Amino acid sequence: MNKALYGECLAEAIGTFVFVLLGLASVAILIVTGTDISYGEMAVVWGIGVSLGIYIAGFVSGAHLNPAVTISLAIWAKFPWKKVVSYIIAQTIGAFVAAATVYGLFRSVIVNYEVSNNIVRGTADGVATSGIFATSAGVDVSMINAFFVEFTITMILMLVIFSVTDGKNGGAPTSGLPAIVIGLTVTICGQAFGTLSGFAMNPARDLGPRLFTLISGWGSQALGESFYGLIVPIFGPILGAIFAGLIYFKLIVPYYSKTEA
Repeated sequence: MNKALYGECLAEAIGTFVFVLLGLASVAILIVTGTDISYGEMAVVWGIGVSLGIYIAGFVSGAHLNPAVTISLAIWAKFPWKKVVSYIIAQTIGAFVAAATVYGLFRSVIVNYEVSNNIVRGTADGVATSGIFATSAGVDVSMINAFFVEFTITMILMLVIFSVTDGKNGGAPTSGLPAIVIGLTVTICGQAFGTLSGFAMNPARDLGPRLFTLISGWGSQALGESFYGLIVPIFGPILGAIFAGLIYFKLIVPYYSKTEA
């Protein structure tokens, strides 16, 4: 790996670490501390965290912070394919380390919560605390329903990313505002649809922490029922982000010149 790519991957890992750290901490606060924080406020933390991660990594790597974004940019925006795997690994490592850090900081609180509620890791009850780190379908939400939720909200996110970062789009915000708009999009999607699927919207955000729980006592239960964690929060966002490129570049961009005229 050359020095430039190393720096880009390091920025991706750090940017992903920051937003996943803040997001998971807000979930931990919501679940195990009894603190008065609402689901909507937790979604705001995730959104702001994403904006902060973009500001941190953007100048070095472009701040994808998300394998679905990286893959979609490679398909639609000429991001070099030779960098894709390295970016995805860096993003997943950043998310894994964020989960480990949150667990280290909240360990005593999580353990006390498990003891108080008779929760045994590695059993079906363990989802009560593994859910701090990874997403799952909501009550009465089927796996395929959750898949299409992830597909849809990631499609929206990617449409926004394409729109606010495209220099040909005369309506795109400037002066650092794209990061805020992207973070707001995560927050809005989380508040609107989050209880259906946990609004992963990002394979690394889910897989990194899920791998941590896999080796930290929760065992295979951490993968979710019917291997939910290896399907819904990975392929739903990736396919949604790819489809967003189809919409943006085939149905929106061709009409820019007519609008300007």
